[in-house]
Amino acid sequence: MNKAYFLVITFTVYHAFLFAQDFDFSTRNYTAIDGLPQSQVMAMAEDKNGYLWVGTQGGGLARFDGRTFKVYTTLDGLLTNQVIGLKFDRHDNLWIAHPRGVTKFDGLGFKRFQPPTAQSAPNSIRQIYEVNDTLLLLSGKGLMTKIYHDSLYYWDRQIFKGKLIRRIHVAPGGMTCIYVSDSSSIIKSKDMSFVVSPDVKTGRIYNIFNYRNDVLLQTAWGLFRMDLTNNKLERLSWELSGHVLAYDQKKNEFWTQKGGSLYKEKFINGISNPSLVLADVYIRQVLLDSEGNVWFASDGRGLYKYFIQDFIQRSPENIRSVMAVTKDTKGATWVGTMGKGLWKIDGGSITSYAMGGAKESYRNEILCVAESPGGTLWVGTGKGLGKYDRGSDSFQWFTRADGLPGDGIVCIAFDENGLWVGTGNGLSYYDGKSFGTYNTANGLAANSIWALHYSEKHKTLFVATEVAINTLRDGKVGVVSISEMVNTSVLSIHSYQDSLLVIGTSGAGVVVLNPSTGQRKFITTREGMASDFVYFAAEDEKNYLWIGTEKGISRVKLDDHHELIENLHFGYDNGLTGVETNQNAFYVSPSTKYFGLVDGLYEFNDLNKERLRSFDVHLTDVQILYGDYALHTYADSTVGFFKIPYKPSLPPDKNHLTFQFNRVDKRYSKSVKYKYFLENFDKTWSHPSSTSEVTYSNLPPGHYTFRVMSTDNNGSWTDAKIAYDFSIKPPFYQTTSFIVAMFILVGGLITLVMYIRVKQRVSRVVTLERIRQREQDNLRKEIARDFHDEMGNQLTRIINYVSLLKLNGNGNNSGQDLYTKVENSAKYLYTGTRDFIWAIDPVNDELSKLFIHIRDFGEKLFEEKGISFRAFNDVKERIKLPYGFSREANLIFKEAMTNAFKSACARNVTLTLKRDQKNGFELSFEDDGIGFYAGDIEKSNGLQNIRERANKIGAVLRIHSITNEGTKIVLCFTL
Repeated sequence: MNKAYFLVITFTVYHAFLFAQDFDFSTRNYTAIDGLPQSQVMAMAEDKNGYLWVGTQGGGLARFDGRTFKVYTTLDGLLTNQVIGLKFDRHDNLWIAHPRGVTKFDGLGFKRFQPPTAQSAPNSIRQIYEVNDTLLLLSGKGLMTKIYHDSLYYWDRQIFKGKLIRRIHVAPGGMTCIYVSDSSSIIKSKDMSFVVSPDVKTGRIYNIFNYRNDVLLQTAWGLFRMDLTNNKLERLSWELSGHVLAYDQKKNEFWTQKGGSLYKEKFINGISNPSLVLADVYIRQVLLDSEGNVWFASDGRGLYKYFIQDFIQRSPENIRSVMAVTKDTKGATWVGTMGKGLWKIDGGSITSYAMGGAKESYRNEILCVAESPGGTLWVGTGKGLGKYDRGSDSFQWFTRADGLPGDGIVCIAFDENGLWVGTGNGLSYYDGKSFGTYNTANGLAANSIWALHYSEKHKTLFVATEVAINTLRDGKVGVVSISEMVNTSVLSIHSYQDSLLVIGTSGAGVVVLNPSTGQRKFITTREGMASDFVYFAAEDEKNYLWIGTEKGISRVKLDDHHELIENLHFGYDNGLTGVETNQNAFYVSPSTKYFGLVDGLYEFNDLNKERLRSFDVHLTDVQILYGDYALHTYADSTVGFFKIPYKPSLPPDKNHLTFQFNRVDKRYSKSVKYKYFLENFDKTWSHPSSTSEVTYSNLPPGHYTFRVMSTDNNGSWTDAKIAYDFSIKPPFYQTTSFIVAMFILVGGLITLVMYIRVKQRVSRVVTLERIRQREQDNLRKEIARDFHDEMGNQLTRIINYVSLLKLNGNGNNSGQDLYTKVENSAKYLYTGTRDFIWAIDPVNDELSKLFIHIRDFGEKLFEEKGISFRAFNDVKERIKLPYGFSREANLIFKEAMTNAFKSACARNVTLTLKRDQKNGFELSFEDDGIGFYAGDIEKSNGLQNIRERANKIGAVLRIHSITNEGTKIVLCFTL
């Protein structure tokens, strides 16, 4: 260990660090660069939606929502671009005063009013006043103009005889005070009317305003109170230093103008204490809005916003690039910078610790500052670890020579017994005596340590390296596996709700991790975060998470399921000039919250927002096809200031809609998020987004409700939501009447088609019946002819044989032969009749039964001569045969078998049924007899007969015969 010299310099704290109340306020100037149409602001007004309306000298009218200015000019319908006054009536119409007339804006269109003649001088209209539905315009001449129900009744008329009106004012009780040219005031109410005449000289009147429950007149002779009870004026004992522009009832403050500068005056013990707000700026109007802001309309310097900053810079100019910050138990704030060393802010002084000389300049790069549970302050630098000694106000330094694995100290953590130090070259543990080292050789994922956190709940040290998160418990190194964070660096690890961890990453947002179960929840820009690059994420005493990014600081709150329920982002507009945060530059406690940015140290100013209004989200426009068609055509009425059509019913071809919505927030305009959901179309709410517009195209017919919700000024989702109903009519072919007509038409067509089909079917049946009848007749004729041939032939033979028997007598041998012939003829007649009856039976129209019938015939036939007969059937399935096929095939093979039986002198015959190679069938008969000459086929009547029968059934008959080798007859057919 070694000691290094350092320089201690003590400063007297400059005024900004005294935390004076006036320095908590900030002023923002809006000019033409920000979208303001012109720098001479003449008038301002705030509407019910929160918009700030700004009238300019020559740039027209502007509407400001905290983000952008929407400008209206004569091209949009203004009478002129010179606006000198603004007034909202009870119907939320905006009346715009011009030098030579007024313009009414109802949120949709403009209507202009001007004098019938050129009698009005420039800047003649001084005040706009409303009585019920009547609008009164007071001119600089003290004359009155009356507009009732958008009709001009008169212009520049004298109301009171011999008196001109100088001011019209509404008292706190609602009575109207009309100050006239003789210094008297005419008081009017619903029940009475009286005059208050001054007993003393008042001189010229400058202003009339309400002060608490009284009406005060600021005149050339002093300040007067109007006693409405006793009908008199009384001079007050106290005075204001300048011209009163506004009075803040809540804070009891006067906004006054004096000598071309703006002041804020407050009476303390009866003495006015003016404080300068703007110097050398002429202010025409001061407006206190509903969100706690004060607006100044300047003549030539644009628009000003005066507001309390959420963050106040607490460091002097020479404290920049804050890298680390903490507050010790003694109340001192320690600030570490990049290159400017360490600073201690304690009470009314600032002490600078310049570490080392030129050789140890890296020691002025303060990367982390932390106080141990025992009260010892430790400082991590680019050149070693420092231990602060309060007694000597000095540091003891530890470097690589003392056992540290590296000199660059990135992070520090404490457990019950010692100190953990993360360096760029490994992890080190200091027990008060020596350093122990852990690196990749001990199981760490990498030697470069980025963040450390010791969890008392889990008794575990969590180590973030450049590639993974390791755990260290009882000397054993483990790994936290998070698949979604591959190649994503971890920049911070801290406890959340005691048992969980909240992790800041360099691209995956914030991760809430349960180290016991591995369950995690990612919170990213998809959920509404400003950035996914998170330098730190830490929990405060109210369970808010403070998240630092390169875009500023966010304060978020999660529910029990770790879903985002509040999200408030702070950036440049909220006092964070430098915007970008740093990894170890934060300190969060119940009493103080410090954050170090690239431009210095900031303190969070926790505002009381209970009395500040948060405006509701509202629709600003609904467009058909980006405004090419007017939506008002399809609705009967409108709602709201922007005259949104109420429940429009759109034709089917107008189904391309764009919804524009907004929530005015003039303090946290960049924190406003929206979610939308189109009922009956979308399946779920959209992701949070700053986009205030959404387009739906090609919506199908139906009834819809477009819903929008937004965050409020606390960053939480409000209960107030947009629910906009509309419908899209179905096309004519989807209407009920058309469907009914089509149903009737289709039903009629179906009936007609069915009638025609039935008629055709009946006609076909009749035709088929006729054809069938003709076929039956032909079949009967054919059967009769065949039966006649067969039966007639055999019977004729029998008759002849019988006649011969009669002629020859009995007892000779020739008679015996005749008896035999008669017997054979009768047998043949029986067999032929049986075959004929089998053939005409439809049950036998099957290939297997045909084969069996032919086989049975062959077995009986060839058995008589002792000829060996074999039959083979390779077709096992049931094959249906067409009508008449069985009969012709049976006769073909009976003829073939009979010829073989009589003439072939065969010893073996074979009948075979099988399939051919073309998915057809082959029925063949083969013998091993004497054969015959192929040329005799044409001469043989029997063979010609079977060929004709084959052609008749569409089959191919092949006859193959070799002399002394046998004959083969094959019938080839396809079914």
